[in-house]
Amino acid sequence: MIKKITIVLMICLMAFAGVEQPFVQFAQSDYCGPATEAHHMRDDQHWLGAQLITLKVGAGTGVWLSNYMSNWYGTEFANDGGNVDLHINRFDMSAGSYGYVFADALQSLDVKNPDYDSLINWSNGATTSITYYSDSNENIKAMTTGYFLDYFKEDAEIYLVMTTIPADGGDVVDSYEYVQQDGVSNTSLVSRQHNTVDIAGNVRVNYGIDSSTSGWIGREFVAVYTSDPTFRDVNHTTGGPLPCGPIAWAISAMAVLIAKKRRMA
Repeated sequence: MIKKITIVLMICLMAFAGVEQPFVQFAQSDYCGPATEAHHMRDDQHWLGAQLITLKVGAGTGVWLSNYMSNWYGTEFANDGGNVDLHINRFDMSAGSYGYVFADALQSLDVKNPDYDSLINWSNGATTSITYYSDSNENIKAMTTGYFLDYFKEDAEIYLVMTTIPADGGDVVDSYEYVQQDGVSNTSLVSRQHNTVDIAGNVRVNYGIDSSTSGWIGREFVAVYTSDPTFRDVNHTTGGPLPCGPIAWAISAMAVLIAKKRRMA
């Protein structure tokens, strides 16, 4: 029994690879695309770049968005914008400019003419610092700003909503809407993909934007989450971080088991 608990604990610790506690990385399997699920492709937009992308979030977790990591040497070496602040440089991350839509809430909409503005849950713009590190050497690190998406009490599947920076048109784009196509949509969004990772192992969500100043350009972001209850209220984050849910369970279970054995001895 102790061996099994130890294995669970090791698996939980492995989940932290690439980002410092209390944050945990999402896996590629947490994102849902068109590879095996036909409902993530539109009938008249059935190419890869037009895929609908959802993110599956767990109950009792807070989700944060940040820029992806392109290097470990600071922003001065980030020629592609990989290590700069997500806000202003990539997307508008101010309060009320980014958020999400529950996938379940869109099931009854007319897919040809979806009006779901009222279903968007806009985020409050709260921020924190997130530190990513190299899998090969935990002493090689880079820090960036994380933007709070929301705290989820129950398991959910969501579409991510972002607002482009003014230089790219200041348009609201998301992982559900039609991408740019003559006669179908009027948007600056030309593609969506999530099939690559950054140097810290984060899944890179790429929104292809028809920028008003730069032409077609990829704007990317990553997501992480925490089960730390102190992050439930992002305006009150005092106190030391607690272990993630699985780790807390494993530690407590092992403690109970050891206590029982001692009483039986």
